[in-house]
Amino acid sequence: MPHAAKLRLAPTSLALAACALLAACSGGTPWGATPQNLPVTLPDLSRAGQVVDGASGSTAGALRVAERVHQALEADPQLAGQGLSVEGLEGGLIVLGGPVRGTGDRQRAIDTARRVPGVSQVVDRMRTP
Repeated sequence: MPHAAKLRLAPTSLALAACALLAACSGGTPWGATPQNLPVTLPDLSRAGQVVDGASGSTAGALRVAERVHQALEADPQLAGQGLSVEGLEGGLIVLGGPVRGTGDRQRAIDTARRVPGVSQVVDRMRTP
């Protein structure tokens, strides 16, 4: 093959290589399996963020800590009878919910819960009227 023919093939080869590279970088995957049409089963997130009770997954230790927090709240004359809910999660996480009369009672409930042995963190989901 003469030298001049080799030089003419070089630009053609480069152009073909560039086209192949651009085609490969156009996104997607072979056989049309793009992220938009892959068959993926998603988890049921309808209960995400909800607290589970002893029958559906909390440990016995979390339930005991929640019971101690509930007893401490009911032992406080200012907080007793307000209908506060106490939910315990693993790791000492306590979720307080329900109605409180005001911001003072809200803070008092949080402080009371934090003082109970075994409580590592308190989540405030209480509401004021």
